[in-house]
Amino acid sequence: MKHEPVLQRLDNGVRVAVVPMPHMESVSLGLWTDVGSRHETDKEHGMAHFIEHMLFKGTPTRTAAQISREIEGLGSSIDGFTVEDHTGYQAKAPAGKFEEIFAVMADFYRNPTIDPTDLEQERLVIHEEIAMVRDQPPQLIEDIISEATWGPDHALGRSITGTNESLDQLKRGDVLDFYKRAYCGANTVVSVAGNIEPDRVFEIVSREFEGLERGDEIPYQSAPEPLSEHRYEEVFEPEQTHVSLAFAGVKRNDPRRYAHKLLDAILGENMSSRLFQELREERALCYEVQSDLVSFSDGGLLQIYVALTTENLNEALDGITKVVSDLARDGVTERELETAKSFLIGQNQISMENTASRMMWAGECLLFFDDWLDPEEVHRRIDAVTLEDVHLEAMRVFSGKQFASALIGPLEADGVLEDWRATVG
Repeated sequence: MKHEPVLQRLDNGVRVAVVPMPHMESVSLGLWTDVGSRHETDKEHGMAHFIEHMLFKGTPTRTAAQISREIEGLGSSIDGFTVEDHTGYQAKAPAGKFEEIFAVMADFYRNPTIDPTDLEQERLVIHEEIAMVRDQPPQLIEDIISEATWGPDHALGRSITGTNESLDQLKRGDVLDFYKRAYCGANTVVSVAGNIEPDRVFEIVSREFEGLERGDEIPYQSAPEPLSEHRYEEVFEPEQTHVSLAFAGVKRNDPRRYAHKLLDAILGENMSSRLFQELREERALCYEVQSDLVSFSDGGLLQIYVALTTENLNEALDGITKVVSDLARDGVTERELETAKSFLIGQNQISMENTASRMMWAGECLLFFDDWLDPEEVHRRIDAVTLEDVHLEAMRVFSGKQFASALIGPLEADGVLEDWRATVG
């Protein structure tokens, strides 16, 4: 069954997408501002994430406890997140409860009190979140590889949560100013998927966002060319060493992105990928190894991540060298390409069966492209990618030997990685 979206832009700039799914019992809704950590200045480091937390702390008509009780009392749950280029709030509820749950979400989106006492308390909570990230190497290494790739002086190279020092410098007046600039009509996207009529959604959204100022988009510094630097974080008595490598990719709307999606799938996205087969199945060097794509409007990366014992690191790096060198030299096989196409298209088709995935797809289309991308058209473009297309991108990504790296582990492991970089760089 094909679910066509209905799009509308309100007079104040708010973009709305509705994907009717009348056979479902649920409705999923997303509320975004097109502003994230990359829109911060150096002095605002951590601001977008801080505001995400503060929106849940209450409004003039609802306390934080009332927000939670109302949402959960509707049979729903809600989640918020901050990334580099946007901040989002998502919920899923019984279809008949849409109006009530959207009223709660619109209230905290539009009317946060950002009370001084709550602000100081939440500052302490985020300090704990920063400490938690430092105790979780798979999360921490994402911050470290970003700094190695984009540099500490660029917003993309700084952590989304901020640091303890930057967090303590954020004053209430600055928080209110950033909130007002970010949470305006020009930056707002609403996406809804499920058993609900589009006209009803537009009516409710128009009512709840009446009076929201249009505002302006917040400018940000363009992404630089990816660096080829290395970062190291020492961990005492670690059980594993964690390594991340970042190669230059393509920006979000680059026509080559479909070839990159297939290259990533063949490289390390699933169990049949070359990295998984080489490092885990054939050599038994690790439990976790994977690759993934990072894409922005003006740049992108192809990343590799592996976690393993230090004694296996040298051989694992040898295996990674073999895999990327083979891809750059020989490309991929017809069988690999067809398997990757079936995997990507099939996974997307399966995900589109639920309201949350449809809501996310529609919302991200408006955020990233300001229009709807038909999933079936995306599937056709994936299917049209040739062996030569993938080989050309593999050569471009891996032949230059330019990449950033990050390691969390003992000094001994960092020495192994540095020696390897010297031989392949």
